[in-house]
Amino acid sequence: MPHSKQFLVLAAVVALTFGARAQESEPAADCTLSLKQMHFTERDVWRDLSRNAELVAPSRMQSDANSGARRRTVTPPKSPDAPVIPARNYIDIEIFAKMRTDGVIWTTLSSDEEFLRRVTLDLTGEIPDSATVNTFLTDTASDKRDKTIERLLASEAFNDRWTMWFGDLVQNVTNATNTTEYAPGRNAYAAFIRASIAADKPYDKMVRETLANPGRTFFNGETNYWVRQTQNNGPVQDTYDNLSASTGEKFLGLPLQCLSCHNGFGHLEQVNSGLAKRARVDFWKNAAFFAQVTISRKLDPATDSPETTLVDNTTGVYRLNTTSGNKTPRTAAPGAPAVADPAFFLGGDLPQAGETRRQAYARMLTAHPQFARNTVNRLWSELFGMGIVEPLDSFDLARQDPATLAAGATVQPTHPQLLTLLSNDFVAKGYSLRALLRTMVQSSAYQLSSRYTAGTWNESWTPYYARHYPHRLMAEELLDAVFRATGVGGSITVAQLPAPVTKAMALPDTIEGGSFRGFLNGFGRGDRDENGRTNDSSIVQALSLLNDRVVTDRIKATANGSTVQKLVRATTDPSTIAEGLYLATLSRYPTTAERAAAVTFLKAGDLTKQTEDLQFALLNKLEFLFN
Repeated sequence: MPHSKQFLVLAAVVALTFGARAQESEPAADCTLSLKQMHFTERDVWRDLSRNAELVAPSRMQSDANSGARRRTVTPPKSPDAPVIPARNYIDIEIFAKMRTDGVIWTTLSSDEEFLRRVTLDLTGEIPDSATVNTFLTDTASDKRDKTIERLLASEAFNDRWTMWFGDLVQNVTNATNTTEYAPGRNAYAAFIRASIAADKPYDKMVRETLANPGRTFFNGETNYWVRQTQNNGPVQDTYDNLSASTGEKFLGLPLQCLSCHNGFGHLEQVNSGLAKRARVDFWKNAAFFAQVTISRKLDPATDSPETTLVDNTTGVYRLNTTSGNKTPRTAAPGAPAVADPAFFLGGDLPQAGETRRQAYARMLTAHPQFARNTVNRLWSELFGMGIVEPLDSFDLARQDPATLAAGATVQPTHPQLLTLLSNDFVAKGYSLRALLRTMVQSSAYQLSSRYTAGTWNESWTPYYARHYPHRLMAEELLDAVFRATGVGGSITVAQLPAPVTKAMALPDTIEGGSFRGFLNGFGRGDRDENGRTNDSSIVQALSLLNDRVVTDRIKATANGSTVQKLVRATTDPSTIAEGLYLATLSRYPTTAERAAAVTFLKAGDLTKQTEDLQFALLNKLEFLFN
């Protein structure tokens, strides 16, 4: 290993280790989680965001003075005055008004370089290529950011990125602990999701189809939602419960799982004051919407895998007669019916004539205001690093409106009015994911710099969004960024697909990956089952970027079509080479100081080897690893 790389080993390991959580704080598995622990979970999100921001893009005072006072509590700065930031839409009115009221000074707008890389990664999961960066930076049009947003929203890469997001949400995966979709079903599900995203299908319609459509799992991909929630080691009521709890969590942001085993009273007061008032029978009635489905399985000769067919019936019931399985016994109260009839958990609505139970449930769920509130909260978290409500799947409906709070209660959303405005806008624009994402990324709040320029950063300001919070690239984004930066792509064979995929973001689930599986797993993509996706950093990740041949083979001049190969063949000018590497790897031009240092480095030895080492160094910068 060259001497320059020995230094990089130490630097990268120290930086990534410092960026990792010192100690994980996961919620308890049962429902006795205290309010204090829930509050800590939210604060843990704030702490991670604040730490990463100061690590990757430190505040002006911290970076200039190198004082070491990264997260101390300080008085909100009164001078200089807050930068003048244009209000692009209602998001800005709400975000900046709260900061003005509470005396928090926001940072400046992001540079063009910072904005382009951020919005390209957020909307498409890709870093921009060198030509795109150069074109954008030399464009003098006042509306170039809006035009870039429109281009990204219309791209095929957008469809891949948000197919991955919804696939994570519904946990589309070939094999899980309790069930198997099989590769053909998994692929059909991913195809359904991608086609829906590409068509800008209204999100409420997409979810209704996911919850209620009948059909064959290898052809009607959305039917795999049922298969994914199947519980194969208990009574059928366990599957109904899984579907009820899963839909509540994913599409309403409600942690209903606790109610599947016991009443809220006496268990949930310290966790969720709204659910503390609900009974187990309310959950059973919600689960009863899934009790009228007939399941059959048949071997598909084309794929040699058993295919499931779902057909709605009119005879199924949710019986309260179980003493085995994964739940406490289901028994009716004295004098009550021994079956649970369907009634929607939020409002108690009943099925209408002419619709199946699942159609009724899908209609009620997507029409309820909480459906839109949950959706916009999840999308906000994708772009801003944390939700307006945290944790994302733990809405407390008794703490949403400041005007109706019980005595002693605190409002849960950091910006209640903003959450309402976003939800209403989402509904008014036909549940369009693109329209909602456009509104978010066009806002000045989204386009703030990640570097805090008003003085020393205070961790307590995190929920105000006074700066943009860098987050580590998701595993698939990072691998694809390595492909693009180095100019050397990859080919990944996927089970039951006719051709390999050439980007990780196009993988149908988080089990596939071919020879890149280890790299992707190391960067926390999870398994869509027992291990969720994480953006935490680790020593393993540092070592992967330093030593994995996914990186080291692609920086070589001998790699066909590599960025290094093209640069050293095109020129021997160190300044031009340095510029090309920065554009390809970090999506920006080098600063004056960086250019001078790079030129000195490139002249210090064999130009080809030095060029390889310089890109290696850039790939190991936190700036490359974080967005």
